[in-house]
Amino acid sequence: MRIAISVDDHLDINKVDESELIPRQAELLVKQGVDLYLNAGDTYNDFGKTLAYFRRLQEALGTAAQVRFIAGNHDLVNGISYEEAQSAADPLYLHEKSLSLPGSETVVIGNNGWYDYSLAEPPQRSDAAYATWKRAYWIDGQIPQPVSDRERMARVLSTTEQALIAAHGKKVLYLTHFVPHPAYIYFTGHRMWQMATALMGSAQLGALLAKYGVWAAAFGHLHKRDTPWQLDGVTYYHQPVGYGMRRRFEWQSHDFFTEWEKTLVILDV
Repeated sequence: MRIAISVDDHLDINKVDESELIPRQAELLVKQGVDLYLNAGDTYNDFGKTLAYFRRLQEALGTAAQVRFIAGNHDLVNGISYEEAQSAADPLYLHEKSLSLPGSETVVIGNNGWYDYSLAEPPQRSDAAYATWKRAYWIDGQIPQPVSDRERMARVLSTTEQALIAAHGKKVLYLTHFVPHPAYIYFTGHRMWQMATALMGSAQLGALLAKYGVWAAAFGHLHKRDTPWQLDGVTYYHQPVGYGMRRRFEWQSHDFFTEWEKTLVILDV
């Protein structure tokens, strides 16, 4: 099977016209022989819009390829509660689910992920300080959440471990949004970035993936493109589309579709 993975498309922020995009995406995925298209989050700033988009893409692809997605922090800002985000909200929504690939020993495990401040740039602050900063300056402060960040991340680790145990003996591809390994975090000394690094992901997740011998993992969130990197036996893929705004321009061209195509991770299993 052939798998294609994308992340951090930010269709609303990048002002992308869905009606023009979806037919082009479907055509390219079919042309490339893709059997499964995965998206690792941050599609819209509204889960309802994200879900509607992936339903339309699946409809355009028909039986040619399957579509699955997880949510990034942006998707969770509007249109979904914490409880709904942890539920089987839709067959296309892969959070806390596993997908066995037919004709292959590969299992895809999806989990939105979260953070526990373990990737924070020194000096370490208190949990209360990070939480206060998040509410004041970070988009995640708008996300409804009845638990603490550490508690939310503890669920991520628990459900991930359960899925990894169930997939024993299989080749595991892990899909998440947040950063799963400290090697990806760069330090600048800037106070705003010092605080933001705490909200990037969790070092504990990378340790868990290594413990269970995960084959590969794909993620986003950091908006910095990297070549595939093997860390602790796990091959990581981090190729976000990112922002093409005048204020924050992260592309190599001026066309969303070009950037989406260039950053697709293609894996044959």
